[in-house]
Amino acid sequence: MIKKLTIACVGTLLTVNTLLAADKLHTGKILEIKDSGAYVYIKIKKEKEDIWAAIPKTDVKVGDNVTLKESTWMKNFESKTLGRTFDKVLFAEIDGQKKAIHGVDNIHGIHGQAMKKPNPEFGKITTSNEKAIQTNIEAIQKNKEKYKNKNVTLEGEVVEVSNKVMGNTWIKIKNNNDAMIFRSMNEDEKVKIGDKIKVTGTINTDVDYGYGFKYNVIGVNGKVEKL
Repeated sequence: MIKKLTIACVGTLLTVNTLLAADKLHTGKILEIKDSGAYVYIKIKKEKEDIWAAIPKTDVKVGDNVTLKESTWMKNFESKTLGRTFDKVLFAEIDGQKKAIHGVDNIHGIHGQAMKKPNPEFGKITTSNEKAIQTNIEAIQKNKEKYKNKNVTLEGEVVEVSNKVMGNTWIKIKNNNDAMIFRSMNEDEKVKIGDKIKVTGTINTDVDYGYGFKYNVIGVNGKVEKL
């Protein structure tokens, strides 16, 4: 069955006629590159048909041979940033590429292909009125059961931010080599990449928002303060 979905992706509104997922590899030579900020779009030479793929921004150049790990195919994909619509595009990551920042298992920026309107699972969050525990990202990730459904306060640097996504601002925060995502109920948080912030909110664990977007740990109902 073909479903029509409206998708918000790193601040870009996309219209998708078909959403297909698989788990396979694609190898080929890069013929063309288009930089759209959060993503790099690359045209790959294949035996039967050249394909376009979108990967998290990374250092690649024309002529490189790459192997891509397939995540999602999307048809009639409109990129507002590039000002063009692709007949189909593959969302992927370079196979075996190590992440520079650990702890965030969604490869497409903060929230990936999140629906513009919340799906039923999006609203199923746990919040708490308990006093917040001062901690850090590494401690939360190493002992998530201890912090599950607890309020925490942590400090870090903003490395990604996306406003007005399903009524929230999504902020990826890092300290040292660890990172996690906090959702703020303020959809227009005035923070930018590089800001040092303090955030207080509730830790939710083993969250599945649907369409394959799962988080081992995520902060919700975040209250943000610039440092």
